[in-house]
Amino acid sequence: MDGASGCHGSTRCHELAAVVTNVVMTLARERAANGLVSLADLERIASLVRHGTISLDDAFRHHEEACRRDHTRPKGNVGARSNPFQRLMVRPFEQMLLGDPPGFPRPCLPNYFGFLDHAFGERLEPFERHSRAIVQALLVVHGNNLTWDHFYGDQRTVKTLKSALKLLTHVLASAEGQRTWHACMVRPVDAHPAPTIPQINQVRLMLLDTGRGLAAEE
Repeated sequence: MDGASGCHGSTRCHELAAVVTNVVMTLARERAANGLVSLADLERIASLVRHGTISLDDAFRHHEEACRRDHTRPKGNVGARSNPFQRLMVRPFEQMLLGDPPGFPRPCLPNYFGFLDHAFGERLEPFERHSRAIVQALLVVHGNNLTWDHFYGDQRTVKTLKSALKLLTHVLASAEGQRTWHACMVRPVDAHPAPTIPQINQVRLMLLDTGRGLAAEE
């Protein structure tokens, strides 16, 4: 049943297994003599269950319908209280947010977003507005199946990232931009310690490398 492939460990899968088990146990009790069931009877029961019963057919049908509903729900909450431009600007170093410990502490992302505010200034709002417009256009095409990968892979998004990183590279090349980068990035966030210098240097390097890579594709 193709619809069940993505429901590993779900409550519905356990419920379906319980239905099959109940059918097997009911048939086994009917065949039992003095509390015992022969191997031949068990094989006949298994064959009967494999060929289907009304109870199992109903259970399979409901299970498949439920799985299909699960798979058509929005994946990744695209557009739901999210800032797509912020997510896009994290994309070059998002792998650093993974691991234990991560290469860059996720709670310190507000430091990075604060730097973006300084770096882009009045140009930040147009970037954010354009990124939201891309998401809205993609929602028309993909509906509830829209994922962040659709957004990242869209050529309009790639062009936006390329333009943003070009501007960011220019800012980081200046002495003032570097001072602002360190002032914004090396700060504690609430109870979380500040990122280390090697961590913020790695983030900066990945941003610059991604910008160069996109520029080289022209």
